[in-house]
Amino acid sequence: MKVIGYITEENDKLYDVDTIRKLAGTTRSKIHRELKKNKDSGHIKYKNQYLYSETTLFSILETILFEKLLLINEHTND
Repeated sequence: MKVIGYITEENDKLYDVDTIRKLAGTTRSKIHRELKKNKDSGHIKYKNQYLYSETTLFSILETILFEKLLLINEHTND
């Protein structure tokens, strides 16, 4: 899997939606819903792509991981 990231002049790491989707292993619509929920998900537009910070990436990954773990837990308790 190829991860595409961008680095700003301030050494901030930025990621596009497709890279976040590949890392999270979920659909594009799920990523967009999580981005809409996340109030701190400021974005930068660069070459017709919206780029999101590393903290936004980790926040989305954390949310999706917790949802998957809860789903697994529900299935094992049945």
